[in-house]
Amino acid sequence: MASKLNEEAQAEFKEAFTLYDGNKDGRLELNELGNVLRWLGQNPNSVELNDIIRDYGSAGAMTLDGLYNYLGRKVVDDFDEKEMIEAFQVFDKDGKGLIGASDLRHILTNLGERLNEDQVEEMLRQAVGAGDGVIEYKGFVSNMLRK
Repeated sequence: MASKLNEEAQAEFKEAFTLYDGNKDGRLELNELGNVLRWLGQNPNSVELNDIIRDYGSAGAMTLDGLYNYLGRKVVDDFDEKEMIEAFQVFDKDGKGLIGASDLRHILTNLGERLNEDQVEEMLRQAVGAGDGVIEYKGFVSNMLRK
């Protein structure tokens, strides 16, 4: 999931991780994770922190990879499905809910949070297709938000 984060975001998250890893063991305990997330602008309560560690950590603590996975997922979850569909509609020339795979590739590699070729290939493999290099973007958005 770290691949969903650009290098700048990964560097920022690593800086926060290193700053708050008090005993420098490469693992964040519950209170350290809370400090990192607050430093990153979130405000989780203790129940949420326990859930995050349960879902993304191991042995009651969070590694850097676990933090990347959690924050990469959070980035995707923060997108609203309606907003994403509206963004795709701009590229839907005939209003049929379809976008060409080449158009999607262009969008993903050139606009907004640019993805690398490997990331784009993975996303295109998971896309709901209508055949002939065309992707049904509502299904694509739903799939991406479920991951």
